Amino acid sequence: MSSSGRTIITGIEFGTDKICVIHGMPDQNGNIEVLSFASRPSKNSVVKGVIADQNAALAILRETLEESEKGLGRVFNRSERLVYFLVNGMHVSFRFGEGTVLIYAPDKKVTREHVAQAIDNAKNLAVSTDLDNIQVYDSSFLLDSRKRTFNPVGQLAEKLTAIVHIVFAEKKRLETVKVILRELGFEDGYPVFAPFADAYSVLTADEQSQGTLLIDYGAGVCSYVLLYQEGVLFSGVIPTGVNNVANDLSVALDLPYEFCHKFIRESKLETLRSEGKSCIEYMVSSGGSDKIRRIPLDSFEKVMDLRQRETFSLIKNELERAKALPCINSVVLTGGGAMIESASDILKNVMGLPVRVGEAMNVTGALSSFRSPMPCYSAILGLVKHAAALEADSPSGGNGLRRAMENAGDQIMKQLFNLGKALKV
Repeated sequence: MSSSGRTIITGIEFGTDKICVIHGMPDQNGNIEVLSFASRPSKNSVVKGVIADQNAALAILRETLEESEKGLGRVFNRSERLVYFLVNGMHVSFRFGEGTVLIYAPDKKVTREHVAQAIDNAKNLAVSTDLDNIQVYDSSFLLDSRKRTFNPVGQLAEKLTAIVHIVFAEKKRLETVKVILRELGFEDGYPVFAPFADAYSVLTADEQSQGTLLIDYGAGVCSYVLLYQEGVLFSGVIPTGVNNVANDLSVALDLPYEFCHKFIRESKLETLRSEGKSCIEYMVSSGGSDKIRRIPLDSFEKVMDLRQRETFSLIKNELERAKALPCINSVVLTGGGAMIESASDILKNVMGLPVRVGEAMNVTGALSSFRSPMPCYSAILGLVKHAAALEADSPSGGNGLRRAMENAGDQIMKQLFNLGKALKV
């Protein structure tokens, strides 16, 4: 706890490119106050969102934690600290569950208690014992198996059916993270799917309500969620990211991977175009002498375009199979890949919809560690806001969470996460 009585929340990201630690809390206006932040390269300890080398990830996180805690200027017992960690990658899966409750009241009005019971019934979906249910979100509701609604409270029906979106993760992957956290002194950690954390930091109320596809374009994977009428209609993970673009450049143009990765990260294509150049010069050592290769920028652009177009098309195809495309009115692109200047234009072309780059909003405090713009940090910043709302929730259901979000002046997810206790399963 802080001296002001507000709870300090610790957020951790095991990313393909970086391992990050953030300490923050809501300020008096409900915005996120960043108290301290630190980040270190993952150095191949994390591959496509999954910890590949537990010992290496532990060592990197230990150093990152120590650096971040120095920035707090005080000593805390980690075992008493609230810690949340982002989950992303192909070990995350999704299901829809349905739960029904009969309305016996004489007036046949649906109450919040009916909604909570229907959701509770819906989340008890039988799945493989290898999976853990980590989050449950409202999708929609059916009145008497016919009328679809997104806010059934106060409406008349004899039967209410809740349709919920359930996020699962492989138990062994979650346990690997929790073992690392316990080794570092934390009692436990709560997982949060990355795009839902993004939503807390980058979406406006109108975007969440009117139908927005939020895409987190990361280094290892590209994950997404479709939000509509304050509910989750669909989400998923595509196993390609920015690092695949770098690999394609390396193979197609016969260049070192690290050179290609740096080329993308530093936005060299856009920089050289703005300088009026049409080629990039690359020094090659051969037979004891050096010579210069001049590679057309058009070649870089074509390779990058093909991979990004394929990635975004895979997302569109999944949404098309789910018959969810008509619900999308706009697209928000965030994550490190959003910093590729051409990414939003390619996405706009693929989806045929308006696209904007999403950066964290309403953040104050120790921001000197972040580079601007900050789409690559939107998930871990949103994680603090997400966690703060969960901690403000009451055990009885969603009322506390909605109240907490309204007090924060941020209603973008006030019913999306209206069953806070389920998020801690």
